[in-house]
Amino acid sequence: MTRTSLLLLALPLCTLAADGELWLVELEHNDGIRLQFQGAELELGSARLSGVSHTGELRPGMWLAILSRDGVAEHIRRTDLAPESVAAVHWRRAQAPLLAVAGHSLQLQGLGTITFDAGTRWLNGGPADLQPGRQLVLSRDETGRVTEILIPNPEDE
Repeated sequence: MTRTSLLLLALPLCTLAADGELWLVELEHNDGIRLQFQGAELELGSARLSGVSHTGELRPGMWLAILSRDGVAEHIRRTDLAPESVAAVHWRRAQAPLLAVAGHSLQLQGLGTITFDAGTRWLNGGPADLQPGRQLVLSRDETGRVTEILIPNPEDE
């Protein structure tokens, strides 16, 4: 799938993202009521689905673009792979592998360059734990400022 087609697929979520939160994440668990990700979860609710027929097809390891509101998923789209060319999307939570770090700038696969500041909250580590290849989960506020960086499973590295 080309970057252009991925961007076109994301357009419906982009237009709706102003009204909710866009998450670009890998699914860890689906119990039929809640979807769980690294360090967070959403209620499944009666979300519209794209790329799967029913919620039972949502399996761990799937990459999803989810539009949520008040902790409840409203639209779930299977993306098949880690998100590509989504730097222009106003996501609130995203997971991606770290490619490089320079000062307070992170180069993340599919997300581009993201900056953080001294007010960024760190979970399971800190700036000293940033290593290329490591998965990071970032949360941003409505202005786009990175508010939290989670290093999932730091003991695995």
